[in-house]
Formats: sequence, C-alpha cells, structure tokens
Amino acid sequence: MLEFTYYNTEKIDDLKDFFTVVLVLIDDVYNEIIPYEIKNRRNITDSKLSDSEIISISIVGEAITVDSEKAWFYFVKKNFKDLFPNICDRIRFNRTKRNLYSVIKEI
Repeated sequence: MLEFTYYNTEKIDDLKDFFTVVLVLIDDVYNEIIPYEIKNRRNITDSKLSDSEIISISIVGEAITVDSEKAWFYFVKKNFKDLFPNICDRIRFNRTKRNLYSVIKEI
C-alpha cells in the first residue's frame, strides 16, 4: 500500500493546484496497483489522455459536485488547456471513463 505520510500537505489555493495534486496522487496509485494488462490494453497508444488524467478529471468533478458530465468536460477543456493540451472529444472521454469504472473504484 502507498504511504501517504510522505506527501506534503499544503493549502490549495485554486482549482488548477487541486488538479495537479489529484493527478500526482492518482498517477502514483494507478501505477502501483493497476495490472499490466489494463495499463497496456489495446489501442492505449492512440489515446490522447492518459488513464490517470481521465480519472483525475472525473474525480475532481465528483469532488466539487458537478452534476453535468457535459458541462464539466467543456469547462475543463476551455479553462485547463495548459494542464490537458491534448484533451480528446467528449464522447471518447466519457466512453473511456466508463470503461475505467472498475479502476476508479479500485483507486
């Protein structure tokens, strides 16, 4: 299991900082607990966003209680281009997110 005591806790001033913290944590957990078969599944090299990025966007949306997947996706796409410059289209994003449901649940 990951040792969360090694992470520094600091005040998070804005949503961009929150995204960064969540992405780092999710990426660490993802790389440690997710099996090789899922990480290297078919067509993963064609993906514009990593699984960690998709999971992070989803979890941040849930954490700030956004009700609309569509509205949240377009908000992220418009306001966080610097964090996610290669964000894919909404349909592909939601399809991949649904396919990663068991991974999100495990994390």
